[in-house]
Amino acid sequence: MAKDDFFKIVYALLTELYACKKEGCKVNPQDISPERFGINEGYLLDILAELLNEGYIKGILMRKTKGTGSYCVGGLEDIDITMKGIEYLQDNSMMNKVRNILQELKNLIPGI
Repeated sequence: MAKDDFFKIVYALLTELYACKKEGCKVNPQDISPERFGINEGYLLDILAELLNEGYIKGILMRKTKGTGSYCVGGLEDIDITMKGIEYLQDNSMMNKVRNILQELKNLIPGI
């Protein structure tokens, strides 16, 4: 991913969770995996921890481990977006820019 991938991943994660909420289903863990975004697991866990700490997501358990600073995740199958996360998707101008870029990519590459 590009150097500004943090916000793209945040947007993709929140968008996936919001779509699942609207459909009344749980997110498929493969749809929010590090492999999907082309990043390592530690980076994804850091992003999830940020989203959890900011109140944008709920339903997961994260703990900082001693020494490595990485997070242990439990209950990833219960991850959900919060109202604050939905508001962030709707209101954040950076997210609007990313959405426009992703929409352009989707138009260029079917199936994304």
